[in-house]
Amino acid sequence: MYKKSQAALEFLTTYGWAFIIITISISALYYFGIFDFGKYVPQKCIFPSQFKCLDFSLRPTQVKIKLINNLGEDVCIKSLKVTNNANPPLSCVSPSLPQGSCAASEFEWIHATKHDMTFTNCQFGAYVSGDRAEVKVEMDYYAINTPTKPIHKINGKINGKVTST
Repeated sequence: MYKKSQAALEFLTTYGWAFIIITISISALYYFGIFDFGKYVPQKCIFPSQFKCLDFSLRPTQVKIKLINNLGEDVCIKSLKVTNNANPPLSCVSPSLPQGSCAASEFEWIHATKHDMTFTNCQFGAYVSGDRAEVKVEMDYYAINTPTKPIHKINGKINGKVTST
């Protein structure tokens, strides 16, 4: 009678040790970053079709974006800022761009032209060199030739690695 219970206990003990070893092995692999699939995801820049993202770079103290105006008309950009969901959020100084025929603190963007926008003095927001970051870009604009000049808002997103060079 005792031999059956001893065989059952040995069976359970053997599988228990195997389960513990497998758990420790998987935990060690996870700890050393083997299962960090975020580093294999491609970098991307997503904007609505009105403003196509041509290029971007993320550096420890700046965010650079190259956009093209695909609206088919000239616009005035009222505000332009970058942020993220971290606490405290990413804070950068907005780029200074040519004013043209727009009001003060706005800039004119002719259709089918490209602009390089560099946000400087970026701080906070878990924005660290070597890590992947997701940055949200918010832009308010209006068409120059529209009589009522309603304000439109677009949101873009950049997901990439913050590089030191």
